[in-house]
Amino acid sequence: MDSLLDSIRVLDLTDEKGLLCGRILGDMGADVIVVESPSGNSARRRGPFYQDTPHPERSLFWFALNTNKRSITLNLETVDGRELFKKLVRTSDFVIESFSPHHMDDLGLGYEVLAKLNPALVMTSITPFGTQGPYASYKGADIVLMGLSGLSYISGEPTREPLRIPVPQSYFHAGSWAAASSMIAFYHREITGQGQKVDVSMQQAATWATYSTQEWWSYAKTNLTRQGTWRQIGTSRMQVLYPCQDGHVMLFILGGAAAAAGQDLFIEWMDKEGMCPDWLRGFDFSKLDVSTATQDFFNRLSEALVSFTATKTKAELFEWALENTLFLAPVSNARDLLENPQLRARNFWISLEHSELETSITHPGPFAVLSETPIQVAKRAPLLGEHNMEIYHGELGLSNQELALLKQGEVI
Repeated sequence: MDSLLDSIRVLDLTDEKGLLCGRILGDMGADVIVVESPSGNSARRRGPFYQDTPHPERSLFWFALNTNKRSITLNLETVDGRELFKKLVRTSDFVIESFSPHHMDDLGLGYEVLAKLNPALVMTSITPFGTQGPYASYKGADIVLMGLSGLSYISGEPTREPLRIPVPQSYFHAGSWAAASSMIAFYHREITGQGQKVDVSMQQAATWATYSTQEWWSYAKTNLTRQGTWRQIGTSRMQVLYPCQDGHVMLFILGGAAAAAGQDLFIEWMDKEGMCPDWLRGFDFSKLDVSTATQDFFNRLSEALVSFTATKTKAELFEWALENTLFLAPVSNARDLLENPQLRARNFWISLEHSELETSITHPGPFAVLSETPIQVAKRAPLLGEHNMEIYHGELGLSNQELALLKQGEVI
């Protein structure tokens, strides 16, 4: 079956801040060409590395974000490099880049110039703060963007400092936003024939991830802050993360008849094993209003539940919860995800051959299942300049002598 973006070409000039955008477009079938400097994309030097051996061709970060792509080397700081890029633009549908604002303009490769070569071109820029506004010229790594987006403010324990999530969430939010925005512009192009410029701010993309917290003021006149392993419920806080023998589970206690059935049975299970305090035995959860429950109630409930869940495994608790309609789920680690039967049933995990490493590596697969235009992850991430000959010679028609001169001049 055809893919959604068959015969569509993308020139990917991003670094770690935007590589996910090209990965998504590539998974949808686009021919994504990652354009690297002769020394290689900076993301190649980002760990972790395969078998803990640092090398630009062993970066697991690079592997994860560059499947379904081809790689060419091209020095855009040279006149010849810019001319070659323009040739590629004429037959491309997207250009995505994550340079500093207006860097492409300074190179003579801004949208106004490229649109004259290809009026149908969609050009997407991914920058820390967008290309307009008082912060537009500021640099920003993930830790800066996590702070300025508000995400760090709501991450961590309430009595401790704000935290940054270990992986670069702002980059991934921006990459997914860029892919969605680019597709919207592409849809407009398919109707009108006219391309356009897409301006993605990483701060703005990450701020959207705080959207649910913004409702709290309207709902409870409360500014939601860091909750840690507890959650704000009305004017009190309820523990939702509980320890068990091999990790943790998430458990929500709710009021009303629907939730009470499973919770009543859970308390009975605790009682049968001699782990239910007297005050909790026979408690009527159907009459519980969590929005008005006191902090003392949640503290006593937490103490009782922690004592019990700590004696069970994640699997024991989860299987019981499924059978008895309790709002409980295990907290998955990496191995749990790899072995998860639901993800396996949907063919989420795929094995890609890395012949250069003489092995196959398991990768995350399709992010969605489309019946008519399937999303596919078919090719490992490219080696540096792996497709130079294929594209420069095979598609642009450059001779071996011309390629040798370009390489000698550090253009490719």
